[in-house]
Parts: sequence; structure tokens; C-alpha cells
Amino acid sequence: MVFVGVHGEWGRIDVTQADLGCGQDRESIYKTKPAAPLTCYECGWQLHLVHKTHNAYDLWFLRHANNAPHCQAKAVGEGMAHHLLKLDLAHHARAAGWSAEYEVAAPDGSWRADVMATSPDGSRRVALEAQMATIPVTDIEARTDRYQSDGVEVCWFTDRKTVPWLDNVPSVQIARPDDGGPVQVTAGPARFVPEWCEDRGNCGLCECEDCGAGVDGPLPCGGHGKWPMAKPFPLERFVAAICANTTRPHRLRAKGWGDDGKWRWITRAYFDLEEEQVQAEARRQQVIARKVQPERRRREAQRTAEQDHQATINALLQRQQALTKPVVEFVYHEAGTYPQVAKHGTPDFAMGVPVYVNGALYAVICPVASRVSALRDRLAPLILFATTERERQRIATQARPGQRIEVIEVDLTTAVPVVPQQRDAGSLTTKQAVNRMMGLDRR
Repeated sequence: MVFVGVHGEWGRIDVTQADLGCGQDRESIYKTKPAAPLTCYECGWQLHLVHKTHNAYDLWFLRHANNAPHCQAKAVGEGMAHHLLKLDLAHHARAAGWSAEYEVAAPDGSWRADVMATSPDGSRRVALEAQMATIPVTDIEARTDRYQSDGVEVCWFTDRKTVPWLDNVPSVQIARPDDGGPVQVTAGPARFVPEWCEDRGNCGLCECEDCGAGVDGPLPCGGHGKWPMAKPFPLERFVAAICANTTRPHRLRAKGWGDDGKWRWITRAYFDLEEEQVQAEARRQQVIARKVQPERRRREAQRTAEQDHQATINALLQRQQALTKPVVEFVYHEAGTYPQVAKHGTPDFAMGVPVYVNGALYAVICPVASRVSALRDRLAPLILFATTERERQRIATQARPGQRIEVIEVDLTTAVPVVPQQRDAGSLTTKQAVNRMMGLDRR
């Protein structure tokens, strides 16, 4: 069943209107012989005017003659609920002083509105879509975008119990009462309920542990308002509000209740209440940012220092590892026997790795220059090894005059990176090594 067709003389007609939308009379095309020259605007097939009642509705519609091909116009009219909702939408738009046409298509065919409502001055067009069948969210979003790109407003209406796209596009849920009363809008329109702390300069309402982002001291209230759905009200009133432009689709902005980003139909008064909270939350975030900045800088500086300390430790371990084999060869040629090299450096030797010959201390590999001065007497009789002349000079400035320091240059670029070993009994963790290097382990 369809509502509009093409008359051979009058052109496009709308059989839901008593004058067919062209100043003529239904009786002139109803059950006439020969049949009135009515054809489908989509497929060109013969149409017949049908009259029947359904509950409180006095229905006039067009039906394709027998053996009609499948066409888009025939398909869109399927389903009595869809049929009745389109009638209601067009009727309410006309009652609000607007014109309303069924099955209006875009010039390029990119969209087809169930009902296209147009303001008296032609400045606004609103597609009123009866979406009774299931549809993927991505599809209905794409169809909405096509309307908006052509400057056409749109509202989707559905009577489905579950509407996964209700938050994604400008839409409402409706319900038709069993007692035959007016169709009700049950979801989609919303109202903003503001809520503020008694002292707006000191937010104390929110019980979230991280509400202040770890900031000490009072914070201004950013508002705790929320967007509950409006109570059910007649569809006629909602369509009239759309036509009067007193309700508009709006993406909610107030955060904290899980509604931000959802589409709702609201009035200007509720928009202003939400705007007050949005501005208050922005000021709150500015205060948090000012308070957090010094602490953030301190943490960043600490993290950088820890990274630098770790890099220093890794570089020391890499040098000591790279020198181990050359030092063994050096001592063998000098002492005539192979030495024993400890596994790692210790504080007793300025974090250098001790080298033993026949159980006696003989040398230290890469001691930390800043710790040498406190151990200069212990290190004086030993050979200290360094990898560069620069390292030798740093050690020499802290050691006793005449301290023997040998430089063995090695290619550190080819050395295997040192990965700190898991802690064994009596060994040092990386943190302990850093503390000892910096002298933080001294009591």
C-alpha cells in the first residue's frame, strides 16, 4: 500500500488528503469505471484507491493492480504499524502549520523520506522517518549524514523495544497505547537536572576517590547534573515542537554520568543549564592543571634522574665487562699467572671489580671516580684500570698521588649490552647499586 501516486491529468496526488493535495475529490477516482488513470510514481504500474477502517483510523491508500512488479514504492509501504505512523507524522506536521509529503526523494536518489515536512516559508525541511525494521547503527548513521549534507533535518521514529541506535542519531522511541489513545513518545527527549555542591568553591559531593586527580586541597564544584529521559508525552506535541523549533537534537556534553556524546532532543533552557555545568567543569580542570603541574614536573624530574642513574650503572657494568678479558691477559703477562676476577663491583673498591692473584688483591677494574677519595689508602697499592684517558684523569684527581692507573681501550660499541642479573644471596639489586654509587647507602 502507498499513499501517493500519479494521475494522468492532475499529476502527483496524496490520497490521505480529502482534496488529494491538488484540489480534487476522492470520489472522482474511487471505484470508477473505467478505472481512474492512476499509476505508481516508481514503477508506472496501475494503482487502485482503497478505503478501509483500522481501529480509530479511516484509511485511504493506493494498491498496485494484480501482477505488479516489485518496486521501491511498494516495499516502503509494507506493515500496518509503519503505515499508521507515517499517517500520524504527516497529520501532526500539517496540524502545526507545515506542509507534509510522503516518499520524497533526493534529486540524486541518495535518500527518500517517509514524510518530508516543510515550513511555510520553505526555510526548513525535516525528514520524519518511520524506522520500524531493524537496521545496523552504521547504516542509519550514514543515512542521517546524507540528509544533513543536503541541509535536511531528520528525526527517526521507532516502536521497537530495543533500539541500539537511539543514542547515535536524532531519534525517539514511541508507543501506541492499547486503549487507542494518542501515540506517546517514550524515549529520546531528555531534561537536564542540575546538581551542585552547597559550597561551589569546595566540591564535596562526588565520592570518587580519584575525583580530584590526586590534588591536595579544595577544588571548585564542576557540577553533578545529569540527563534523565523526559516522561512520556504525546507524539503530536513532539512533532509540533520540532516544527516550532523549540526542541532540537543535541549531543550531550556534561560528563561523569555516561551520557556524554549521546543524541537527545532538548529545549534551550536545558541546553543553558548544561552549558553552566560544562563551563564549571572546565574551570575545575584548569584548577587541577595548575595544582598538578608542579607535582608532574617533580615526578618527571625524578623519572629522568632515575633513568640517568640507570644509564650510568649500565655504562659502568658494560665497561667492566668489556675490560675483564683484557685485564686478565694484562695481569697474566705481568704476574705470570692467571688472576681471579670477581663477578661484580663492590662498595669496598669504589664499585670497581676486584682482581686477585693467588688470593691477594692485585687490581680493580673501573672504580667509580667519585668514590675513590674515601678509599684512596686501600686502593693505593693496587692497579686501577680505566677504558679511556678521560676516565683515568677523573680517577687520578681523587686517588693518592702516584696511584698506578692503566688505560686499556676497548670497543664498547661492539660490547654485549649488560642486563642486570637477578639478585642472588649477597648480591646487589640495581636500586642498591645506584644507592651505593651515589653514596645513599652510607649510615
